[in-house]
Amino acid sequence: MAALPGITKPGWPKAFPADFQAKFLSVVVGGAPFSRACTPLPTARTSVAFGILDTNDPAWVAELDAIPDLSKTQSTYEVATSKLGGSILISQESIDDSSFPLTASVSQAIGDTFSHKLDADLIGAAGPAPIPTGILSVATASDGTDLHAATVKAKADIGMSGGTATHVAMSPHFIGELEGIMGSGTGAPVFPDAGTTFAGLATVPAVAATQPFVFDATRCWLVTRRDFVAEATPFTDSAWSHYAVSLRIIGRFALAVPQPLRAVRKLTVAGTAPTIGAANSGKK
Repeated sequence: MAALPGITKPGWPKAFPADFQAKFLSVVVGGAPFSRACTPLPTARTSVAFGILDTNDPAWVAELDAIPDLSKTQSTYEVATSKLGGSILISQESIDDSSFPLTASVSQAIGDTFSHKLDADLIGAAGPAPIPTGILSVATASDGTDLHAATVKAKADIGMSGGTATHVAMSPHFIGELEGIMGSGTGAPVFPDAGTTFAGLATVPAVAATQPFVFDATRCWLVTRRDFVAEATPFTDSAWSHYAVSLRIIGRFALAVPQPLRAVRKLTVAGTAPTIGAANSGKK
């Protein structure tokens, strides 16, 4: 801990675990439901690239026949990481108070801010750099008469394109609407487990998913640079004047979706993005 600049007070080793940089990275990603569901891709590079075969024509060949050169139609998908950063103040009193749950309190503050921003922009942002391109910006639509029909259609559309849908991301607003649908004549909930499973897919309850979408998590990559930084110092102007320590967090992230047609579909109901009541239409 002593190697971190600015951390000189005796209370710091007790306030945070020795691996607190790694811990806070896990807090940032762990508090972002969609980002957490994607396949992790740690990297030391500023960008990552995927080779994409734009054709599906390997051939059965006889002995000494020419092997088809698929690279003639091969392209490259490349995505650069974007820097997500900010600083928060931690009061010196909370650091000095051995009974105060400092790590838990700071982790919650990070989750409420950094995690929310990470998920919000990896879902809904549309660039330009350094703002990332979110998944809804690259997704085509699957339409249905209600959310269930649209979700089933999205599963089929991804499957026909060569992927396998694994998750459906919805805001708590839509999940609550689905769980409130009662079956005609039975009075029992039609989708009582919508918060965990819906239409055979694992549910991702993400506030940022203002438009629900279905995705194949194995084809959606959360790119994370390995140089995540959490640095603390009492010597910034704001920390000094407030008798506090400034904790600065900087991470570099990107969402990589090399083949969107095989990886994601956003859901529409009757041709438009779902609104309040969309879950109920056709299901009462």
